[in-house]
Amino acid sequence: MSSKRKAVKGERPIIVVAGEDDNDRQVLQHLIRSLHPGMKIVNIKKKTILGQADKQLNPRVDELRRLAQVATVGAKLAGIAVHVDLDLVNEAEYIKVRKRITTELSKAFSCPSALALAAFETEAWLMQFPRAFTNLNPGWNLHARYRGCDLTKVDDPKGKLMEHPWHPSYRVSDAPRIMEKAFEEGTLMEPDGRNASYRDFMNELSSWPPVNR
Repeated sequence: MSSKRKAVKGERPIIVVAGEDDNDRQVLQHLIRSLHPGMKIVNIKKKTILGQADKQLNPRVDELRRLAQVATVGAKLAGIAVHVDLDLVNEAEYIKVRKRITTELSKAFSCPSALALAAFETEAWLMQFPRAFTNLNPGWNLHARYRGCDLTKVDDPKGKLMEHPWHPSYRVSDAPRIMEKAFEEGTLMEPDGRNASYRDFMNELSSWPPVNR
């Protein structure tokens, strides 16, 4: 048996996370840990843009595959999670874009994949957890109009959060800390409201087969 094969068997399996922004990637890491606790997660720091790639989608996914291979040298790639902001609220377009990207990911990777095609933005996912905002800062009370609703239909959720008269104001760098607060009691909070893109991502993650560590 070669030394390379011994290294593969000896290393912990790795889940790779990619996306356009480090804050978004960190949010995904918290969600991955909720369903796959104890897994080693590696963050690809190079910006990955897939949402509007069109004819460039195939080479960009291929580059992502190469980056994932480099990040997991000597270990098993157990899964790939990719974050993409979809800056629109059109359901038909969401379905079209999601199918296009997931198809390319399935072609490029032999491991399972999960696409976080956040509609409209990651903030629309965060707004499902109003108590997490308050747990991070007691003065951060989410407007009642954003509770219990379809958050995919909230245009520019990042801007909506920044409009709240909070002290301090919401910043994009707060996103990972808010998602972390959603786990403060040891389990992921139940969403208040709904977001199809969040549900689709979590369904894909939960369908991954268990990994032999």
